[in-house]
Parts: sequence; structure tokens; C-alpha cells
Amino acid sequence: SSSACNPSSRAVSSCNMAAPSLEKRLSATADDSINQLGGSFRGSSMRVEKSKASSGWCQGICGGVPPKEREVDVILIGAGVMSATVGLMLKELEPNWKMMMFERLGAPGEESSNGFNNAGTGHAGFMEPNYTKEVKNSDGSLKTVTTDKVEHVCEQFLSSRQYWDYLTKTGKLPKPDTWIHQTNHIALGVGKDQVEFIKKRYEAMKSHPLFASMEICLPEEKEKAKQWAPLIVKGRDPNEPICMTKVSHGTDVDYGALTKAKITAFQELGGDLRLHTEVTDLKKNNDGKWVVTTKVNGAGSGWAYNKAKFVFVGAGGWALLMLQKAGIPEVNGYMALPVTGDWAICQNPEVVNQHKVKVYAPGAPGAPPMSMPHLDYRTIGGKEVLLFGPFGSMTMKFLRYGSITDAFRAMKPHNLLPTAGALSRNLSLAVMLMKDVFKSAMGKLQDIRHYYPEADPDDWVFIPAGVRAQIIKKDPKTGKGMLQFGTEVVTGANGTIVGLLGASPGASTCVSIALDVIEKCFGSKPEFKKWSPKLKEMIPSWSPDVAAGDMKKVTPDVVNNIYKTTGATLKIAPK
Repeated sequence: SSSACNPSSRAVSSCNMAAPSLEKRLSATADDSINQLGGSFRGSSMRVEKSKASSGWCQGICGGVPPKEREVDVILIGAGVMSATVGLMLKELEPNWKMMMFERLGAPGEESSNGFNNAGTGHAGFMEPNYTKEVKNSDGSLKTVTTDKVEHVCEQFLSSRQYWDYLTKTGKLPKPDTWIHQTNHIALGVGKDQVEFIKKRYEAMKSHPLFASMEICLPEEKEKAKQWAPLIVKGRDPNEPICMTKVSHGTDVDYGALTKAKITAFQELGGDLRLHTEVTDLKKNNDGKWVVTTKVNGAGSGWAYNKAKFVFVGAGGWALLMLQKAGIPEVNGYMALPVTGDWAICQNPEVVNQHKVKVYAPGAPGAPPMSMPHLDYRTIGGKEVLLFGPFGSMTMKFLRYGSITDAFRAMKPHNLLPTAGALSRNLSLAVMLMKDVFKSAMGKLQDIRHYYPEADPDDWVFIPAGVRAQIIKKDPKTGKGMLQFGTEVVTGANGTIVGLLGASPGASTCVSIALDVIEKCFGSKPEFKKWSPKLKEMIPSWSPDVAAGDMKKVTPDVVNNIYKTTGATLKIAPK
């Protein structure tokens, strides 16, 4: 048999000499120099000799160091995808403006923007059933579905694609395959009622230029179904009808990676990112500027007063708390319903490689829009996985790394009645969440098997999802409390402060939201006219005389050109 040391006399001698030498390199004795102390300790710390000029322990305890004072043009609270987009856009529009971004965690994009804290869907309305509302006949049968919402969402995502195309071409974003991938988007219907819904949805959407590429797979086209989504079909009862539509312009986006890349570009242009920095207060000064108080665990007092002419609050669920601290009347009546839960994640490459698509399906009858289940192909940090969910749960935190007192701190006299009204009208959400809270692992597996019949329990791991602070507000029409599933921009009267409330599809529509912020806060100011050509360069379909994110002209040629140019730049053209 062979040996690491050849049994010749010279080799044996060499091995015997090498062994002690190797042992000495990997360990040390008490008399080794690295284990010796240099006499008795005489320093003021383990690093320096005691200084005669030291002010002693009282300076830190007694507050001898005054708070730091800074003044900039723009402050962004939170380092998620929204602050990243607004900050980077403003920094290009006004390169000489001083801008600071505060994040209490140790890296950007670690709350809602993190890849495992959201579905990673480029929400374009291709497959999401909650964007198409059912319209019934007098006998209760399904007549058609509405398309106004789904058209709006798709146009907004086209704005995002164009802006990302611009950033990629100008070298401000890294290689696209580090944060975005082409992924077919499939809408699935299981059972007679859902099959009918998918058919009506296809009929209503197919004629629109935005969805002209949509294909349908009817219940009888079983071979086509196997090609589109083999995991959905394999092992399913052949008598159970399924129907699918597919759009090949769909995407999977790692919003955490995208956020980090945008903030890197923001810093390269001169933006100042401060991590491990918590915003504790937000007040308007007598001179009309905002003072943002921050706290760090630092060598000085740790406190800083940061003054700015404009503040953007992109702090996820904490945006509500920040706007309440600011005292703007526009936030009165608003509250948040924090919802969290779990994802089921599959990392088995043999399974993942069979399902490189995203599949959304309608929820159970009466289920709230946010409960729509989906089985998604994801690429997060270069890792390919499948995610299924969400399985809902309740929390008092407004952020995953928030506080259990968040919801209690947000309760104010002005939002008590809207909150009570909204909750009383959405009892189905509470029922759904409670059922998911007490659902066993086997119960969750049965949910997965409704979409993937042959799911192996050993392939699936449950991981925490992020927190979604759904909006509670007064219905503008009735004045009664309502629960809003989506995002909303709340702006102070003079446009010097703005915050983003709500959840999905926030990240997908981050560019439209950034445009909305800029238009609302600067549209009446002289600099906006100067910015218009640059905004048009960033997002060619943008026009100042239509709502942010909407397209002035939606024709087959316009839509196809956007898909073609952005698809080529971002490497997401249909395969």
C-alpha cells in the first residue's frame, strides 16, 4: 500500500524531521513569546498607556460631549430599495446636493428588500390574480375580469425596467445576472371555478398590447402543461382540471442585491451612507427645515442633530412611526396592520431544475388578496431555490428586526376608529392568519402538494419571511376604515417631507414611486423643469403630464421596443 512518506531511509528521516516542525507551527507552549505578558498592566486601556490629559470616566457618563450637528440638502431614512432608488435618482439630478442616508442595521437592504423577505417577483401583472377583479353575471356566474389595475402595474414595472436599463448602460449597476433573471410567469387555475377564472382573465388581457405575448394552456392540453410546469402536473389526479397562462417576459429579481448595488452607486456619486445609525426623532425647525435626530453607540455622545431641506422616509413599517413623529397632519388616520409568516424553501437541485418558473394561483374563496399562494423559482445571492408561500402569521412588529411595541406606539386617537373599522371588515384575514399560525408542518406540506403533488417533505424547510405593514386608513369615499393592500406615498403639505407606507408591489414599482415622490415634492419648484430632460433619459416612456409610472402612449410598437431594448441590456429576453 502507498503512504504519504515513502519508506526509503531518506524519506523516513525527512518525515520524522517534518512532523515536529509541523506540530510546532500549529501549537505553542507557555514560554512562547506570543503567550508572554510584559509585566504589570499600567495602561488606561489594553491598547494605550494612561494619558495625563485624560478627562476620566465622568465625561462619557455625565454627557460632556455635545451632540454632533450637521446640515445637508437631503436625508433618506432607511437603506432599502426605495431610499436607494430615490437617493440615486436625486443624486444624478442634483450632483452638488449633500445627501445622507441612515440605516440602523449593519448593511443596506436587509429588511423587506432582503431576498428571503419578499417573493422576488418583478410584479408586472402577468400572473397575479389579485390584480384582476371578477365581474359577475346576474346569475352569479363569472362574466369577465377588470384590467385597469393590472395595466397600471405592468406600466409601472416597464418604468423600472427602463431605469435599470439606463443604470446598467451607464455602469451604475453590476452585471444583470447578479440581481435579475428571466423567468416565465404562469397563472394557474386548479379546479372548475379557477379554470374558468384563468380563461376569462386570458380573454380580457390578451388583446392589450402589454399582454399580447400571453399564451394559454387549456385543461385538455396536458403535454403542453408538462412542458410549461412539470412539477405542477406530475402526480396530479388526471381528472382534476388545470388551466394556465404564460408570459415569457417575466422576471425574478433579487431586490436585496439590487438595493446594495444602487446604494454603492449612490455613494460613488458622493452620497453618504451611515450604517448602525438609528433615527430617534424627526421634527420641523422654525426655519422650515427638518431636524433628524440620530443615535449611535459611539465614542462621543452618540447623538447627532441632522438638518435637511428635504426628508424621504423609506423605513418600511417604521415609516408610519417616523411620519407620526414629524407631526404632519397628512398622516392622521393612518395605521398599519403588521403581517409576517414563513416561506417553505426547497434547495434540492433536482427539484429546482424542473421548475425555473414562477406560478401564482387564486387563493381560497374569501381569502384576502395578500394570501395568493405561489411557487417561485428564485436566485438569491447566486443560490437557486424554490419558495412556496406565504404562510401567514401575526406580529406586533412593523419590521422583522423591529420591536414588539411598534403597533402599540403607532396607536393614536386619530387612527382608533379607522383601525376598528378596517379590522371588522377584514375578519377573513384574521381567520386565515390564525389557521396558518396553528397549521402543522404536515398541513403546510399539504398546501404545497396542492401545487406540487409529489413534494417530498424532506426537501422543504420553513424559514421566516419579512414583515408587511399593510395600510389601514380612512376610505376617501366613505370615511370608514379600510385595509389597503399596496403602497401609498404620504406627502407633507409643502413637499419637504414624504414617506412610503404599505407593502407589495413596492419594490417592483420603486421607480414609479420615486418619480411620484419627485413630482409631488419638486413639481412646482424651478429645478423640476431643469430635471425633465434627465428624467426622460433615465425612463424614456416618462412624461410629466401623466401620472408617475403611467405611459402616455401604449401601442404594440412602443411596448415591444421596451421589452426588446431592456431585455437585451438586462439579459432577460425570453428564452
